[in-house]
Amino acid sequence: MGIKLRKGGDNSALHEILVAAMKSIQSFSREDWKMTMPFTTNAQKFGPIEISQDDNHFLVRIHPENRDRAKKIAGRQWDGARKVWVYPKDLPTYSALVEEFQKDANIFDIRRPKTKRPAEIKPPPEEADAEEFEEFRSVGDLGEDQGRISDQLELIRETLESINDLASNQNRSIEELRDQQTETAGILKRIESPEKDAIKTEKVEVLPELLNFDNPKEKLLFEKALIAVAYDASKKSESFHKWVELQSPIEKPVDFVTNTHEKLKQQLEKIVGEADMKVNFIDLVRQAKQDKLIYLEDDDPIKVFQILYALNDIRNRFAHARKFHRSERWARSILYLMNLALVWPKIMMEPEDGHE
Repeated sequence: MGIKLRKGGDNSALHEILVAAMKSIQSFSREDWKMTMPFTTNAQKFGPIEISQDDNHFLVRIHPENRDRAKKIAGRQWDGARKVWVYPKDLPTYSALVEEFQKDANIFDIRRPKTKRPAEIKPPPEEADAEEFEEFRSVGDLGEDQGRISDQLELIRETLESINDLASNQNRSIEELRDQQTETAGILKRIESPEKDAIKTEKVEVLPELLNFDNPKEKLLFEKALIAVAYDASKKSESFHKWVELQSPIEKPVDFVTNTHEKLKQQLEKIVGEADMKVNFIDLVRQAKQDKLIYLEDDDPIKVFQILYALNDIRNRFAHARKFHRSERWARSILYLMNLALVWPKIMMEPEDGHE
C-alpha cells in the first residue's frame, strides 16, 4: 500500500515520520543486520584447508590463523612432524569434520568409518562359493594337463640353453674389453708428462688442536658447528635453522634462551588455545600433556614433555640465578639448543619457510 500526500494539504506530520524512519534505518548497525540473517558464513580463510586420513586417524591441515576451527572438534592432537591436527577415526569425528569443513575445504578426502557389529549379534552364516568347486576337475582332464606340462617343460629347457649360450658370448666380450682397457692404461701411463713429479702440492690448512674463543673467527666456527649438529637433530627443520642462526646461542646465550623460550610459549598457546598473558609456560605444558594435545607415537624415544620441563629449568636459571661465568653460560645455552632441536619439529605450527 502506497502513501498518498494530500494536494495542497498540510503534510508536515507525515514528513516528520519519514525523517524519523530514515534516521532509524541509518542507525541500524552492521551487526544488527547480521543478527537478522538466517545464517553466518565461516571466518576468513588464511590458506588452503585439507582434510584427509591415514590408516588410524583423520588429518586436518589448516593455516595457524584458522586453528580455532580445528579446535571445535573434540579429540584433537597437534602433529608437528606432519603439520596437521590429528583426530580419532570414529563416526562422531567424521560427522563433525563434514559439518565444519566439507563446504569450503580445498581437499576433503575422508570416508565414513565402518561401524563394528555389537558382540551380541552374530555374523550371518557364510555360504559356499560355487566358484570354489570349479577347482576340482574330472579325472579325464588330468591326461590333457600332463601333456601341456610336458610341452611347457620342453620349452623351458630350450630357453635355458639359449640363456647359457648368450652368457658364454657375453663372458668372451667382457674378457676382450678388459684386455683393451689394460692396453689403453699402459699407453696413457707412457705418455704422461714427465714434469708431473715436479709439481709441488700446496699445504692444507688444518684446524688448531684447541680453539681460541677470544678469536672471533674461531668462536664463530664453534657456533656454526653446534648449529649444524642441532640442525641435523631437528630432522633438518629449515624454520629451526633460520631461527637459531638469528639468535646466536654462543655469541648471545642469554638472549637466545630468553627469546626462544617466549617463542615456545607462543606455540604452546596456539596448541592449547590459551592466550592469557598470566598463564605461564609450565601451566601450558601441563595442559597440553593432560589433554593429550600433542601427537606422539607410542614408541617415540623423544619425551617431549620432559624436555619442555628441562628447557624451562634452564631458562629460569638464566632469569633468576646468579651471574654465570662465560663457560657456564655457554654450557647451559648448548644444552638448551640441543634439547630444543628435538622438540621443535613436534610443536611448531608455522610452515618450514619460517613464516606463519
